[in-house]
Amino acid sequence: MEDNETIKSIKERRAIRDYDTERDVSDELIYKIIEAGTYAPSAENQQPWKVIVVRDKKIQKFIGQMAVDRTILLFGRATPREEIERRLSYIKSKASRERTIDILLSGERFEYIKGKPESFGAPVLLVIAIDQTHVGNSQATLRGTGGVYGWSSSRHAVIAGSMMLQNMTLAASSLGLGSCVSSVQLDHFDDVGAVAEKLEIPFPHWVPILCLTIGYPKYERTLGPPRQPAHEIAFMNKWGKPFKPEGI
Repeated sequence: MEDNETIKSIKERRAIRDYDTERDVSDELIYKIIEAGTYAPSAENQQPWKVIVVRDKKIQKFIGQMAVDRTILLFGRATPREEIERRLSYIKSKASRERTIDILLSGERFEYIKGKPESFGAPVLLVIAIDQTHVGNSQATLRGTGGVYGWSSSRHAVIAGSMMLQNMTLAASSLGLGSCVSSVQLDHFDDVGAVAEKLEIPFPHWVPILCLTIGYPKYERTLGPPRQPAHEIAFMNKWGKPFKPEGI
């Protein structure tokens, strides 16, 4: 079965970390990308999300430096090199693999978030925040409790915010723009609070969970890393029973 345009767009999307700093992205295009994001599903259509459009270079640098610092801590100190090499074993070229490891250990991998022209930084940074008290109208008595009796209040909002961001990455790609999702600067509780304070997000009611850089790609998109075949990750009815249609 041939792929249709939607599936082709999904398969051709790439994480872009080098941007053409001589080309800005208009507010109209950013608006169109966010609009596409709002069409993501959410429990009871509560739409528990907000988006902060960051063009201020000082704020971009502040958030980007967090990503750099956390990457150095995670990969440069906490993660054994053998584990990093295992994760990147799909890169067949030894030179390319070593280069990728080097930019992880040094934190250089996330310099693009700062928006600096000298490192081909992104002209625009989007920060996605979700309503942590979101539980849905059907459990009105639980609103604001953070989840009781086994209910997980923020889980639905995190899922919705993630689907919103995926919509935005695909919309950006369809418009000829590049994007890259990052969360390393929001993985540590202290950093979440610091970003919320910098952006004046009413934390902890609203919580920043993901960032998305937007810009025109500096280089042509590559093929990207290999993906697992669907029949290697899918089971029929029960775990372990292969799902593989005839002819595949």
